[in-house]
Amino acid sequence: MKPESPQLELSLAEARAAIAARLAPLAAERVPLHLARGRVCAADLLASRSSPSCDQSARDGFAVAAAPLSAAPGFALFHIAGEIAAGCAELKTLAPGQAFRIMTGAVVPSGTARVVPFEVCQEEGGQVRVPLTELAHGQRHIRRQGCEVRAGDLLAVAGTCLLPDHLRLLAEDGCEEISVRRLPRAAVVCTGSELTQAGEPLPPGGKISGNGALLAALLEEQHCVCLCCCIAKDDADSMAALLAEIMERDRPDLLITTGGMGPGKFDLTEQVFARLGGEPVYNRLRLRPGRATLFGLLHGLPFFGLPGPPPAVRLLFHELIVPALARLQGEEIADGLIKARLDGPASAAQPGCTVLKGAVVWVDEEGRLRARPAQGLEPPNAILHLRGDEAELVSLRLIGPLAAADSAGRRR
Repeated sequence: MKPESPQLELSLAEARAAIAARLAPLAAERVPLHLARGRVCAADLLASRSSPSCDQSARDGFAVAAAPLSAAPGFALFHIAGEIAAGCAELKTLAPGQAFRIMTGAVVPSGTARVVPFEVCQEEGGQVRVPLTELAHGQRHIRRQGCEVRAGDLLAVAGTCLLPDHLRLLAEDGCEEISVRRLPRAAVVCTGSELTQAGEPLPPGGKISGNGALLAALLEEQHCVCLCCCIAKDDADSMAALLAEIMERDRPDLLITTGGMGPGKFDLTEQVFARLGGEPVYNRLRLRPGRATLFGLLHGLPFFGLPGPPPAVRLLFHELIVPALARLQGEEIADGLIKARLDGPASAAQPGCTVLKGAVVWVDEEGRLRARPAQGLEPPNAILHLRGDEAELVSLRLIGPLAAADSAGRRR
């Protein structure tokens, strides 16, 4: 007889809060800047210098003094005193009536009133004609020292997931390596005596496991290292031995199982979790799919017991494990639900319960966000949160880029 587990039921919001409360950011490590994309910085990053470091030309053109050499109807005349290339270390000075040819990024000489692009000037006999309309403007095409970043400016706050633009600013500040949170490391165990790995012989009544490949890819998207994807048979002793071996051998930061979470005789995940000394936080959610879902601590190790169907695994991964991974990496994320217009029926309301459905979301011709349930094998880019009170608008969580849509609102 399968032992009964005490009912620890939470809502989805309560579950996310309970998970976050039991996790702490992983230790920091230093990595080269070129490997820091997608990593979460462990401390505030302050600029050590101003950028640009000096006044620079923003165009190829002529740096001209405030007063011309002479003026005629429609233009002013300047004497060309030389040329300044980007990287030139010699500091130049403009006298009245003079101009320097100057390249983008070059240091602007003192005495410069403005930079005038080559294409509006006429050069002849060592002099340049500049239209008076150009001289009527104030200082133009000059990037002043510190106009983008000043020394001491905050380049990234602790907990920021670093994007390519962050890396560009850090590189320009002279940064070679950076302190980031260590990447989480996860182990995946798919339970079921019917399961085999891809490439193994498929016995009668057997099934090739896809959840391992699914979770490995999803974990990689979240910058988490997938240490192993194992299969456990529906036997409490062998399952317990496998989980204990993984914990001892691989020392993961979280452990994920799929399957074995129902009320059936061979649904053994909760039983094995308890046998190994696990402390459950919840084992039921007011959620479909995912009512029979487990989270707890196994000797301090976060343990997620998900149901077996791959669509449910995908939905619950984004709702429960993604925020847990963000927390381990020191990244604070908001709830992230937005509203969209619902295109067609989608509700499968159950009292007191949130129903999750994979969806396709796009922007229509009027610029409105629209959503519909994903069809068949169509990959979703959002998750609908249905509570039975939806009318025209529905709550959803984006999990991918917006889809393109044709006039029928279908993904192209």
